[in-house]
Amino acid sequence: MPGLWSALRSLLLALACAAGVPAFASAPPGATPREDEPPVEAWRQWRSVLFRVQAPGATPAAPDGAAAESVNFIFGTIHFGDPGELALDTGVMREAMSHTRILVNEVANDAHWDASKERYRLLADQAGLPGLIGQQAYAELQRLLPAVPPALLHRLKPWAALALLEARGEVAGEQTLDRRLERWAADMQLRTEHLETLDEQLAALDCVPSAEQALVLKQRLQSPWLFSEQSARVLEYYRSRNLAAWLDEIDAMVGLDARARPIEDRARRCLIEARNERWLPRLDELLRRGGMFVAVGAIHLTGAAGLLERLRQRGFLIVAEPL
Repeated sequence: MPGLWSALRSLLLALACAAGVPAFASAPPGATPREDEPPVEAWRQWRSVLFRVQAPGATPAAPDGAAAESVNFIFGTIHFGDPGELALDTGVMREAMSHTRILVNEVANDAHWDASKERYRLLADQAGLPGLIGQQAYAELQRLLPAVPPALLHRLKPWAALALLEARGEVAGEQTLDRRLERWAADMQLRTEHLETLDEQLAALDCVPSAEQALVLKQRLQSPWLFSEQSARVLEYYRSRNLAAWLDEIDAMVGLDARARPIEDRARRCLIEARNERWLPRLDELLRRGGMFVAVGAIHLTGAAGLLERLRQRGFLIVAEPL
């Protein structure tokens, strides 16, 4: 009876927000590690993509909901797949958002795109992507991304081609999670704030020189079947709410040799850890004000340098919610 369970979860979530108590524990109750086992990092025990976050010293909300603005939620998004495929209960998500007053996301989805932004994603050299990775690898790329216009694919920087491959070739549209969240926020008359500018986001994506990133793309194209396999595993990690396993998959750098791994590691640090570090002071400030619904890429939440662990170290209470 999925409909009944959905309604029950929404009710429990609403009651928890009003009472200021955990709706569900973030780890199985009574689970204690054996003395001969190393302690499990807290972030590995959080199995969700929706988290209730309470600032240190915050006063729990009153039973009548008068202080509901003290409630914060952090939601981990993913940039491909639809809610059904991702096993997301949109009713529970909207219920959580209804207890907040500001949507905080990475960047404005309607941010102005002008010619100056093209330098981040397009190569200036007329030889284009084939000149960087070779004709054989480029032919494989064309086969994997048939929906990308040839003139655009020819000029894409390696990072942009990799991003499309990892997202199953899907281009961001109106049905992405980020767009849905913005529409819901508008319907609820929530204000919107952003953690970075479009230029800051693009610079993070483009932080490794294209000549180096080309080696990563070329090596990954030597095992093209891995893209679909990894996309399927990422979806399963998301559906099972196991973000730690997703991070482990990224860290494994399957298909890359000793030359390409340091390049991939630098790109990852620019894209994940460095941005987390830049966002953290702003997030801390917003969450202490209360009433925030934060939506960022799910991979930013997990890991020792992830946003949730960094917030926990600052004294925030993190509660994993079912979704």
